[in-house]
Amino acid sequence: METLLQLRCELLALGAALLVMLADLVQPRGSRRWLGWFSGLLAAAVLAVVVDSWTKQVQPARLWEGAVTLDRLGFFFKGIFILGVAVVSVASTDFAARRFRFVGEYYGLLFLSATGMMLMVSAGDLLSLYLGIELTTLSLYALAAYGKLSPRSGEAGLKYIVLGATASAVFLFGASLVYGVAGTTRFAEIGRQILPWTALTPGLAAGGLLVLAALAFKIAAAPFHMWAPDVYQGAPTPVTAFLSTASKAAGFAAIIRILLGPMLGAAESWITVVIVLSSVSMVVGNLIAISQKDIKRMLAYSGIAQAGYALAGVASSSEMGIVATGFFLFQYLFTNIGAFLVVTAVGSSAGNDEIASYNGLCRRSPLLALAMLVFLLSLGGIPPLAGFWGKLYVFWAAAERGLYGLVFLGVLASVLSLYYYLMVARAMYIEPAGRRPGVKVGFALALGIAVCALVVVGLAYPTPLLHFASGGMWAMSGAR
Repeated sequence: METLLQLRCELLALGAALLVMLADLVQPRGSRRWLGWFSGLLAAAVLAVVVDSWTKQVQPARLWEGAVTLDRLGFFFKGIFILGVAVVSVASTDFAARRFRFVGEYYGLLFLSATGMMLMVSAGDLLSLYLGIELTTLSLYALAAYGKLSPRSGEAGLKYIVLGATASAVFLFGASLVYGVAGTTRFAEIGRQILPWTALTPGLAAGGLLVLAALAFKIAAAPFHMWAPDVYQGAPTPVTAFLSTASKAAGFAAIIRILLGPMLGAAESWITVVIVLSSVSMVVGNLIAISQKDIKRMLAYSGIAQAGYALAGVASSSEMGIVATGFFLFQYLFTNIGAFLVVTAVGSSAGNDEIASYNGLCRRSPLLALAMLVFLLSLGGIPPLAGFWGKLYVFWAAAERGLYGLVFLGVLASVLSLYYYLMVARAMYIEPAGRRPGVKVGFALALGIAVCALVVVGLAYPTPLLHFASGGMWAMSGAR
């Protein structure tokens, strides 16, 4: 029991899921908008426990013979996941009450997926990692198809579950190969076998490559990105906001656990693979995003490119690379959620998500247009916004490793991305509004957008967060 209580963050997130569903069940008939605020309050309580655990967990701890690892790296990412739940829960209060029949289950699924993400980042074993992945993805499958009134939502859920099940099968096959060669699924024991050599055996190389391919699917890295545009477009927009950020962060946490944990001793064998994934993601994501007319699909391809930028930090295989990737994903959480919350407001008003719906937005809703401009410029890496520092640090880490070609490609890709980000800005500030009405934004949604914008602007001074993130993140299983 004492060992189980050490997973208090996961248990609290699971308890919050059950509590919010129970609250919806026992409440009298009437408005259920308060459930979003209640969910946000529960997420804040879980976040407080995560921060407290981060301060107390100075040295890594292994539970159940290494199946679960508790360290500061894990608690940092757990904070990202639960922050995503908090912001999306509060911001989607009006949207959920208006569009969803089962509101409590919607918030419960957000917490259940976050619980799975927490298990993923705490995994010290391929099997415990798989259990975390399945709990996460099963919840996200349901969330993607949650907009029952929209045929596209059902289509998104179906595509996601078919391709996601394929990725899970690939993961299990890769894990079985690793087990067949190493005789264990524990990260620490696999690391001890790899450490003496700089090259992987064929069996371990094949197994590790399949596991990496499955995780590349989770972060929507090219060429494993096929599901992302359709799922992002079809899923309810607040769900897309959560899926595109927290889920991506969980996938990166798992990649860091494996590549910079047991596989660190054979870094020279996998760095080339990560460089290829990073390069292809940056090129494919940015090039295809240019031709998109639907803003959710545009942001989906943007997310593929953003995964490529973050992979540059992983490719550095260094302490700075871990910290830089963590910071990048933290700022990306608020930047991308903020952008999708604006899409929620405009889409609800216009009835569609076409970029043309943003024409003249600066005259119809000046503050909303300003917030969207901030998010777009941050995604494009314009200083001094948070996105600039995120890209700077991951490219810096890659440059220290000597990956100058990857850094050069990343800078070119960032410049290219400004074209389609500024296309939206042009629509908002230059194109005439025509007869399009003003955009009404509820208090909860406006609060979510404002919080995201303030964080993106506030991280123009990133030093405090970098110091917080760097405290002990390298002291994880196998990365010594």
